[in-house]
Amino acid sequence: MFIIKNAWRNIMRAKGRSVLIGMIVTMIAFSACIGLCIRQSAQTARTNALNNMTITAEISPDREKAMEKSADGGRVDPSKMREAMAPELSLEELEKYKAAESVKDFYYSLSASLDASGNTKAYPPSNSESAAQNAAGANAGNTEKGGKSGRMAEGDFAVTGYSSDTAMTDFTNGNYQITSGKMFEQGKADNTAVISDELASYNHVKVGDSITLCHPNNTAEQFTLKISGIYHNENASSEAQGGGRGMRVDPANRIFTSYQTLKAMTDASAKTSGDHALNGRLTGTYVVGDVAGYENFKNQVKTLGLSDQYTVNSSDLMAYERQAAPLNNLSTIAGYGLIVLLVLGAVVLVVMNIFSTRERKYEIGVMSAIGMKKHKLAMLFVSEILMITLIGSVIGGGIGAAVSVPVTNALLSAQTASDMGGRGGSFGRDINKGPDQTQNNGGDAGSPQTAPGGSGGSSGQRITQVESAVNLTVLIELLGISLLLAMASGMVSVIFITRYDPITILSERD
Repeated sequence: MFIIKNAWRNIMRAKGRSVLIGMIVTMIAFSACIGLCIRQSAQTARTNALNNMTITAEISPDREKAMEKSADGGRVDPSKMREAMAPELSLEELEKYKAAESVKDFYYSLSASLDASGNTKAYPPSNSESAAQNAAGANAGNTEKGGKSGRMAEGDFAVTGYSSDTAMTDFTNGNYQITSGKMFEQGKADNTAVISDELASYNHVKVGDSITLCHPNNTAEQFTLKISGIYHNENASSEAQGGGRGMRVDPANRIFTSYQTLKAMTDASAKTSGDHALNGRLTGTYVVGDVAGYENFKNQVKTLGLSDQYTVNSSDLMAYERQAAPLNNLSTIAGYGLIVLLVLGAVVLVVMNIFSTRERKYEIGVMSAIGMKKHKLAMLFVSEILMITLIGSVIGGGIGAAVSVPVTNALLSAQTASDMGGRGGSFGRDINKGPDQTQNNGGDAGSPQTAPGGSGGSSGQRITQVESAVNLTVLIELLGISLLLAMASGMVSVIFITRYDPITILSERD
């Protein structure tokens, strides 16, 4: 108690020095609090977002590794590239890896691109529909004659066949809803399908009617699907404006059926068209739950025999990383800034404490001469700097906590704008914008994506706001930083006090 009372008396006696040190500590604490809040917001956002996500994984050929193997003198050899590229995994091969311990569920889908045929028309109407049909007819002639018609043409419709209801994530998450009829029967090749309400209205068809599709390169190869249900897409307008998802078709032209139905269509096409058969893209999805499950899955599939020619990735994690990129970048910058701030702050406090201790050399000599032990002297000086540091930290931390959310959001907004503006690097040049245009890529910088308590969303928008930033973790970290600064600067006093000889100090006094 004696040491604390004297330490406080010394602080009040040298108010100018104490206020100066306190102001420096307050500024350091304020800046440190902001930096810690930014980092905590990013960590909370990641934790909350990933906890609310059901992470899935896919296996696909490793294109980068294939390019590395086919590179010769820095140039990729196309023939070697074809040899190095691993083939798409078959359904039997995909099912092999669902035995991994981390897999909670497995489903798959088959997708193909088809054209309109007969009375069926794609939505919206094309300005050159007859020209497209003539071109399709020309392609059909080439195919039927056995000539190489080149790359498979992309049709007006994206047809997807699902293995189960679980695989139909657009319906399970509520974006798509059946408004008339019912969903097709899973596991049956009964040629039934569901279409969008926009497509149904445009073609004047209803549940129970049929639509006719054809091979994009061979109009003579036709497929008929009976409409079992009609669905409504809540995001059709925004998806159409953004260019759609998956195959480059209007969202109204997405047709859904069972895997067995679409597989029967591709198998029939293989018998009819041979090398020019209707291509179906098979996608297997493994539900692994969380990040730990995803990391375990990547190791387990290797144990199950997955070749190095294939890679495991997660569209869920990639989508989240894109959304959280500005906040993560700001967190990284804040981390480096915090390190620099603490180093500079410690240096400033140490230097000031050196001058303060030297100025009080005679005081140290007198107290030593009257019998005060050096360790108590050291505790007195350390207590003084510790008390000033704690007071400054409380004030700086309180101000920082009060303004942490608006400051973090302002910095995050600037980082988001910088990140969006930096996308010009993807073009190899600046992106030209008109005087009234704003840069908005697929809605990323549209209406803000709020992260409650730092929670990230999965709506496809970037995280541009946080609602809270200060929590117990930030306060504990700030307290730890304050103690470290106090101890670092206080050690200077300890070193000088242990070196001072009271008799020499008093004899040197003028």
